[in-house]
Amino acid sequence: MSALVWRSGKDAAFARFGSDALHEEGYCRLTREERDFLRPVNDGAAWFGEHSAGISLRFETDSVSLAVRVVLRGKFDMTNMTQIAQCGLDLYVWDDRVNGFALHEVARYDFDATRYEVPLSHFTEKKPRRFLIHLPLYMAVDALEIGLDRDAYVKPYGFETDLRIGVYGTSITHGCAASRPGLAYTNILSRRLGCETLNFGFSGVAFLEREMGEILGRRRLDALAVDAEPNAGVDERLERNAEGFLEAFLSRNGRASVVLFSRVKFALDLYDGARAALAARCAEHLRMLAEKFSRQGYDVRFADGGNIFEGNFTEYTTDGVHPNDMGMAAIAALYEREFRPVLRERTP
Repeated sequence: MSALVWRSGKDAAFARFGSDALHEEGYCRLTREERDFLRPVNDGAAWFGEHSAGISLRFETDSVSLAVRVVLRGKFDMTNMTQIAQCGLDLYVWDDRVNGFALHEVARYDFDATRYEVPLSHFTEKKPRRFLIHLPLYMAVDALEIGLDRDAYVKPYGFETDLRIGVYGTSITHGCAASRPGLAYTNILSRRLGCETLNFGFSGVAFLEREMGEILGRRRLDALAVDAEPNAGVDERLERNAEGFLEAFLSRNGRASVVLFSRVKFALDLYDGARAALAARCAEHLRMLAEKFSRQGYDVRFADGGNIFEGNFTEYTTDGVHPNDMGMAAIAALYEREFRPVLRERTP
């Protein structure tokens, strides 16, 4: 690959989406200042804010070759995710035959590596193509370079709309256990709706703190999905924190559409009556909160996540909790139904 010209993923030739922290080093979802602000109340969320879940690059080039160089913060170490999903990336190319982005290749690399250089292109004809790269889901990326033919042009391109959706949630939102980055439901949603979607999934630590509401409220978001019940709803924190979280968010972004999602069904719901009863109580609390804020004039509504997985719902997960690719697609479909009308209303 010595004949390639290598450019940083931060180069102006590439359009970057999925984060407001990309002016800083690395590919983080929260800025350094936000991480420091959050750390005293939730150090885990501050740490996960350095992961690149939901961040993508979009560009057009006539290069026949395309390769990536990636420097990771650590090694692959997940038990319920693939190496490609946690630490790799996937490459999509626009194809009229599918009327959308088609998967072209994924980054496979040596098992114990913390950096890799991988060719991704299988093209032989030099012509303009539009590409989309999804970054790793459960890893901090310290550096990313794109290698293209020396005589190729490259330019950024974006979405047809500048509308933005934020999704705040748990490991499920974070992308566990999709088989590759593009199949995390926030990335599926972005491709389906054709708009920027920001992933604020924080594995195991989505507790709805007021501080997180303040951080998200400062984002330019047209809509926010809140899907934190699998973490905050295991004890009293959902009922204790959710109202303050919403107040903090809406006081800074009162025009955003907010959807409060109850959680998907887990396999153990079949055998643990207390767990199922707690989920029902949490769903009712979220429904009540949506009605309360709606009466105050905000666009806040409730959506039942418990009916997303049809039939034998245990088949939609990898480990009984985290959705497999079929489950991720089902969640994305519900989100699409909830947010497509919002996008239509807000598109000039």
